[in-house]
Amino acid sequence: MKPFTLENVLAYRKRLEDIAQHRFFEAQKVHQQVEQKLAEESNVLAVLSHCSERLQLEGVIITELIRYEERILQVKANVKAITKTLAEKAEIVFRERQNLINRANERQIMERLKDRQNKAWRAFLERKETIMLDEIAILRHDSENK
Repeated sequence: MKPFTLENVLAYRKRLEDIAQHRFFEAQKVHQQVEQKLAEESNVLAVLSHCSERLQLEGVIITELIRYEERILQVKANVKAITKTLAEKAEIVFRERQNLINRANERQIMERLKDRQNKAWRAFLERKETIMLDEIAILRHDSENK
């Protein structure tokens, strides 16, 4: 009897790998979006800081300067929050990458197991065929000698 085929298992492992790959790419995409948002907020912060310094040198109404400083503090808080989010997204990307690597390795192991199983099955069939051919040759030889 032919042993259990691993086609269904391999197909399932491939689906798991495809899902892991999709999740990894999505995590990378989100990470890049957060990086872009951080860069934009950092640019806003740099522009606000520059404008605040320029206004201080020119001499401006204190209320306007206070508004600039409050906006700078708000943008700094945004940058800090985005940086924290970016670190979390980087961790998610790392975990998804590890998951993808594990899934790929599992699939490759199953493919090697399938190849070994198929080779063993072919060897078994060849041995069985050899035994049958030897038996036929013996029977033919016996019938010719009688």
